Amino acid sequence: MKKFIYLFLILSFSCEKDDVCSENTQTTPRIVLEFYNLEAPDDTLDVPELLAVGLDNENMMVPITNELIMTRSMIALPLKTDDTQATFILFKNYNVEEGVVTGNPDTITITYQTNDVYVSRACGYKTNFDVQTFSIIEDADQWMSSSDIILRQITNENEIHVKILH
Repeated sequence: MKKFIYLFLILSFSCEKDDVCSENTQTTPRIVLEFYNLEAPDDTLDVPELLAVGLDNENMMVPITNELIMTRSMIALPLKTDDTQATFILFKNYNVEEGVVTGNPDTITITYQTNDVYVSRACGYKTNFDVQTFSIIEDADQWMSSSDIILRQITNENEIHVKILH
């Protein structure tokens, strides 16, 4: 019994501070897009019923974890850590009626470089990004007019990385 108690005490005190990754620890950041009014470029403008989905290498739609349909002026999108390009479809006025998706989809493509950064033993690595290009694919019913890369280095989600006029 004494051996069990000694073993328990040794194991209890052998953990170090960095054996647990805190929820407050910054992990791989997402790219933050903010939408602005085309007629008043300094004013943010909500996008009604905005929904984003990713596109895989076969151009199949991939849902984004925790992505919700909502009216908002900002969205954070996850970039691929094992690639240098990501494509998303952003729907304005997204809705599903009788199994049919309605809304106005615009496609964006982001090219970037990755930089893996060691955080700690418990948290491992995170990937930061350096945005190279941000493009809006033209279509007949395009709702996004133009974009401007505000901050190329993506190291956190506390700043706006790309400004989009609509």
